Amino acid sequence: MHKTGVLLTSLLLVCCQLMAQQPIDRHQLMDYLQNQQYNQAVDYLLPKVQSTDAGQIALLAYTYYQAGKPTEAITQYEKVLTLNPDHIAAHQYLAALYMQQERYPAAIDHYQQLTRLQPNHAGHFKQLSFAWFAAQQPDTAFPLLQKAWQLNPADPKVTARLGEEWLDRKNYTTADSLLQAYLRSDSTQAPVIMVAVRATYFLKNYVRCTALGEQLMRLNIASPNTFSYVTAAYFQLKQYQQCIAVKDYLMLRNAAAENILYYAAMAHTQLKQFRESNTLLQLCISMAKSPGLDNYYSGMSANYEAMRQYKPAVASLDTAWYLFHQPLRQYSIGRIYEVHLKNKPVADRYYKRYLQVGRPSNENEADIYKYLRARIEK
Repeated sequence: MHKTGVLLTSLLLVCCQLMAQQPIDRHQLMDYLQNQQYNQAVDYLLPKVQSTDAGQIALLAYTYYQAGKPTEAITQYEKVLTLNPDHIAAHQYLAALYMQQERYPAAIDHYQQLTRLQPNHAGHFKQLSFAWFAAQQPDTAFPLLQKAWQLNPADPKVTARLGEEWLDRKNYTTADSLLQAYLRSDSTQAPVIMVAVRATYFLKNYVRCTALGEQLMRLNIASPNTFSYVTAAYFQLKQYQQCIAVKDYLMLRNAAAENILYYAAMAHTQLKQFRESNTLLQLCISMAKSPGLDNYYSGMSANYEAMRQYKPAVASLDTAWYLFHQPLRQYSIGRIYEVHLKNKPVADRYYKRYLQVGRPSNENEADIYKYLRARIEK
């Protein structure tokens, strides 16, 4: 049964147990919850919930949670813990709510309570480790992740994340051993396979790397980062047609990254299909020359100019010009030479180049163009 369904069922059972104590219409409340009419359920429960009953308050808190009112849910769950500090569901939901709000220390406190209350529960250690990772504390998170894996090595998310952590530590053999052991029992979990692709590539086991890539294609997975390793492995094996096939597979799914196109281009070259290679290389060039780069370089130039680092400012503008040939970049370089570097002859050279290629597109540029033309002619 779906997790939410299990929780709902358990909460409805609690409702039933409370009916003998409270004047609550069991059928009415169940209708609200089953029909996801949570706001109505909140309104119904508020006047009936006893302030000393942790079970009733937890039910109200859960209803707030489902109604998309996290602040109210947190308030009610904190009341539950005041009455019962070991209330499992309250700790679980508070931790989840604090994680959603990126309040990681608060979430960690509740996950730690859960590991204390249920020390053999793998899920608690998993969530605690993920919270420490989110808090940018990998050294604390890593042993907790290992503990979660020891308690439940069949969890694909834990196995994949642990494999990634071993890869980040450049312990490729341990990562590969861990991932292979999992895949021998379950070869259908894409997150585990994707990490295993990287592990086998780093170990230069290119045959197995490509086999795992083929498994991902059978699962219809399109991850550009993962297939970057797969296509590189095919290239190392000199299986050039397969490099091209990976590119085709990803292009059909709008997921062909620049480096995948590059390997396919090089594969065409090895097959002496030079026109096809150049077509892909031109596409790589167009992808690398993102229009945003012009703004990025000119932005860096402005920063350098503000810091009085004029040579880097000129270099940034020169790169932007080389890539995109925006005429105003020539004017800006000339301005830096004239105003800051006090080198009028060099400034005039850039101004003349701007006048040769410039086509004013607005009133401001037209004024600049007119001023420079008059200046140079004079």
